[in-house]
Amino acid sequence: MKPLDVIVVGGGIAGMAYAAALIDSARNRPLRIRVLSKAPVAGSSSHAAQGGVAAAMGANDSFELHAADTMMVGAGRNDPDMVELVVREGPSVIHWLERMGAVFDKDATGRLEMAREGGHSVARVVHHRDRTGGEIVRALRMHLRNAREVELIEGQHVLDLVVEDSPLGRACTGVRAIEYASGDLLECRSDLVILATGGAGQVYEHTTNPIEATGDGIAMALRAGVALRDMAFVQFHPTALYTGERGQTPLISEAVRGAGARLLRHDGRHLMSGLHPAGDLAPRNVVARAILTEMRSTGVPYALLDASPIGSTYFAQLFPAIERECRSHGLAPGHDLLPVMPAAHYLCGGIAIDDRGRTSLSGLMALGECAGSGLHGADRLASNSLLEALVLPQRTALASWAFAPKNAAPRLPGVVRSKLSRQKPATALRAQAAIRHAMSTHLGLLRNRDGMEAALRVVAHCERVIAPMWMRRRWSLELINLRDLSAVARAIIEGALNETTSIGTHHLEARQTVAA
Repeated sequence: MKPLDVIVVGGGIAGMAYAAALIDSARNRPLRIRVLSKAPVAGSSSHAAQGGVAAAMGANDSFELHAADTMMVGAGRNDPDMVELVVREGPSVIHWLERMGAVFDKDATGRLEMAREGGHSVARVVHHRDRTGGEIVRALRMHLRNAREVELIEGQHVLDLVVEDSPLGRACTGVRAIEYASGDLLECRSDLVILATGGAGQVYEHTTNPIEATGDGIAMALRAGVALRDMAFVQFHPTALYTGERGQTPLISEAVRGAGARLLRHDGRHLMSGLHPAGDLAPRNVVARAILTEMRSTGVPYALLDASPIGSTYFAQLFPAIERECRSHGLAPGHDLLPVMPAAHYLCGGIAIDDRGRTSLSGLMALGECAGSGLHGADRLASNSLLEALVLPQRTALASWAFAPKNAAPRLPGVVRSKLSRQKPATALRAQAAIRHAMSTHLGLLRNRDGMEAALRVVAHCERVIAPMWMRRRWSLELINLRDLSAVARAIIEGALNETTSIGTHHLEARQTVAA
């Protein structure tokens, strides 16, 4: 029997959970899984996830309540069937992780300790201190470490999908990837390709995402004609630590506010007073816009987070990683007021998938943040992202055996004549900066049509810059990233222009005239 040959693009939680679930479902059937990751797995967004996994497991909780909270935060734009499916699987994926060796915080009675985060009506977030993502990655890696079926290949940057016509129609039959060490362009074939490449926070000037979050999976799917959904909805986390620098920004978990910290104005008044019944734990788009309003009214590029109700000693026990990060910037949580600002955090849409991870292209599936399942709607409920990244891979793994196209036997990686340039072209760097500035200015928490159209003109100019550079096939990492960032930026802008009313993360302000 010919092995099922699968390429997984991305080494975060969604990709590894899929690999683990596919092995579990094999039942002695032959299987080969290649996980291609452009960066070390420890650098993924999911590895850095602080909060936890939302799961309705408490005595005062229910699947119906979890679903209602998800729909409320998503402003009703969610797919209700997907919401019900995912929330009902929450407890089972927690037990699955525990069987693999994941350790979650427990109370004095030995029961799972639940944290409360924004938008949740009860405490339901299962966590491992403030390093839940890292703990899940550790457990998955340990589980896969000795799996003969899995080959983890770090340092390969997938550029595009291989798409071919067959008697059964168009199908994805593999990927083309640059190998960092050699600079070679490789072509790898498979029965199935699973995109689990994460988000696109690097399209903005300030983001909680790592530098690898360039939206590459979404961009390559878009170039292959694959359908997207909900691209207008970009979630900004309200409380990134203000450092005065652009790029990746340290995150102050929502669980800090769940433990009692309060947002303050610069005059000492409570920031969220009278703005929302849930106060500091209102949905993220509400809190983020309140902070932005304070920043605009004062001219100070941050608001203040007061963790003194938690106390410095207890803060260090609950949030050791955040405490260390703050101290590295000269701040003592519980004693000092923490400067916080909104930063791009999560893309609520992405590659359109069904409840088994299937896309509009045969042979291609998508999971995690790069996928648009309809779970999140117009805004994401806190800690539903890790839940989705654990539930849907299991369903996708089971479906993979039936939905793999009958491709020809996979060829060994072939080298295509091209080399990765080690130079950093100034033109590409300037174009990246222009896109990030345009997106931050016009496609952030507050938007208007003139501004969005101005941002689209910036992207169009950058696309004209990219085309001749790409044709010369002297590809640098900066040019590769620019190509992906421009594609994702265009998709976000065009999605936003199609949303004519304010909803969720997409908030329209009065029309303004903006110079091109």
